[in-house]
This record gives sequence, structure tokens and C-alpha cells, in this order.
Amino acid sequence: MIVELIGSAGAGKTTLRRLLCDRGIRGHDVVAMPDLALDRALLQRITHPTAINVVQELRGLPFFLGAFPREREFIAFARSMLWRRRSTFERLNGLRGIVRKVGMYHLANARAEGTIVLSDEGTILSAYNLLVGGHPRAGETELADFARLVPLPDVVVHVRAPVETLVERATSRPDPRRQHIGKDAAAVEADIRCTVELFDALVTMPRLRERVTTIESSNLDQDGRSQLADELAERLRVCFLLGPQAARPEASPPLEGAEREKV
Repeated sequence: MIVELIGSAGAGKTTLRRLLCDRGIRGHDVVAMPDLALDRALLQRITHPTAINVVQELRGLPFFLGAFPREREFIAFARSMLWRRRSTFERLNGLRGIVRKVGMYHLANARAEGTIVLSDEGTILSAYNLLVGGHPRAGETELADFARLVPLPDVVVHVRAPVETLVERATSRPDPRRQHIGKDAAAVEADIRCTVELFDALVTMPRLRERVTTIESSNLDQDGRSQLADELAERLRVCFLLGPQAARPEASPPLEGAEREKV
């Protein structure tokens, strides 16, 4: 089961992914998506994010090529959005990102049966690169096309926080996100607001909304992180048993007693 965490920079996606991998989900194997590519002793020594991305690109490339006929429309859509950008570097770097995300998605589907695979940089998060980061900004038609074509994970975890909190986290980081380097606080806030609006709209799309569960991450002290991770782990455990729709809070009451045994 592929689970993708989406949301704005600073929402806590990576923190939740790491906590879930460290703490586990009762009764299930859990793995981070990048670790599927770092499954050899020599590769496990790699820690630099750029190097990890390169390994994912290389390990995922055969799966990307194998899936190309199925994903042709999405790849063509992604290319058309990326080619709106001004520089060749941005276009090619964006295309590399699509190859990596689609390749790793299909690698996970092929190799991780019976495992909960967690991704905080998956196919749906590519909406930021395609629909916010480009020039000009995308509209409703492009958003609908993206939702119609993107390869879908089994569960989408929408990690939300107030814009003010996201801006504070983004501007106080010692290592700014790449998209925020060289920008003042106003520009960072504008980017974050656009990103929040994008994902708030995207998760309402008919093809996605039955797979979405929302987590509010306003409180990210140590206790808050632990509580969020425990809550999400239980939702995903139930979802693994009952299907993607059970990840939504209103559709996933705790399993107790005889009901748990029946499942």
C-alpha cells in the first residue's frame, strides 16, 4: 500500500514519515519510499539528499520505462507544464523529478506488496512543481487534468497547518527550501499561500477525495508529533485492513473486540 503525504513546505510531512518508519505500524511492515532504492549495503551509506535522488532516478528508470505506455498522458501533461518555464535547466530538472517520482511509484507497486510504503515526495506532490512553480500559474483546467492523469497512491495524507505557522517555519529554517532561497518573507508567504490553495483544491477532486485523510499539524512540539504519528498510524492500520476509504476519520472508527477479530 503506497501512502503519500502532501502539503506545503513546513507542514511536517517528512517529520511524520520518519516517525511512522521509526515507530512502525502495528502488524505491518513500513518502509520509506527512498529506502526501496537504497536496499544494498553500499547504497545504504548514502545520506546526501541529492545523491539519494540520483539513486532513485537510476533504480526507478526501468520501472518508468516499463510504465511509460500507461503513463503516457500524464508524462505528456507534465512536459507541457514544465515547458512553460523560462530556463532549460528548470525544464530538465523538473522532468528528472517526474521520471524519479513515476519510476519509484511503479517500483513500489512491483516490489513492496504487503508493505506500507510512505512517501513525502511522490507523484501528487509533483503538483507543486507543475502547477505552482512554473510561469504562468496554472488554472482550473490544468488542476483538473493533473488530478485526472496523475498516478495515484492508495492513500493520500493531506498534512495541513495555518499559513502563519507555515511561514514562520519556512523563514526560520537554517537550510531554506530550494524554492525559498533568495526570497523575502512576503515572497515566501505568497508561495505558501498558493501551495495551500493548490492542495486544498486538489484533494476535493473526484478521483482523489475518496483516498484522502487530513492531518492538522499546528502543534509540532515533541508530544504533538508523537500524537499525530500515533493517530495516523492507527488510521493507516485500519485502512490496510478495510481499504483506502477507511483512512478518512469519519469512515474509520476504532476496531474493538469481536469486530477486530472478524477483520
